[in-house]
Amino acid sequence: MVVRDTEGSTDHYTKDITVNIGGGNGCEGQANLTYGGQTYELVEIGNQCWMAENLNYETTNSWTYNDDPANGDDYGRLYNWEAALTACPSGWHLPSDDEWKQMEMALGMSQSEADRAGWRGTDEGAKMKSAGGWHNNGNGTNSSGFNGRPGGLHFNSGGFDYLGSRSYWWSSTEHSYTEG
Repeated sequence: MVVRDTEGSTDHYTKDITVNIGGGNGCEGQANLTYGGQTYELVEIGNQCWMAENLNYETTNSWTYNDDPANGDDYGRLYNWEAALTACPSGWHLPSDDEWKQMEMALGMSQSEADRAGWRGTDEGAKMKSAGGWHNNGNGTNSSGFNGRPGGLHFNSGGFDYLGSRSYWWSSTEHSYTEG
């Protein structure tokens, strides 16, 4: 995500990525995908096929939390937006905002809720969160099979924060936000 302030300065934030094969064809009976020497479980939500776990594919501008490879195994890697756009396996892509909305609606969100900006929905996030690993009783139900893990984030300054308490996922849809 590229964020521009009112003076035109930019900053980059890193987030986990979960990739989507898209196209409305589901997983076509495929249970997993091997990429970069690792095997990822797949989950069908609505008519879309998603990786059910955070990608842990090393590329330029990707990090494991605190530069510890064990965190990559548990939570996946953290990517800047440019790296997230290109880290996906062949035939897969970073999901667009519209694809995220399709997933949210398949999990029970209405179209009008999905079209809202910012926080939205009721328990769709809990359906996507893993049933363990979140601090302060923040575990989800993982009823969707998505298994979102709290991988934290990486700052441009090189620091890391929020492991165990937050997770962020990229969209291929570019967005600039100006506070006014």
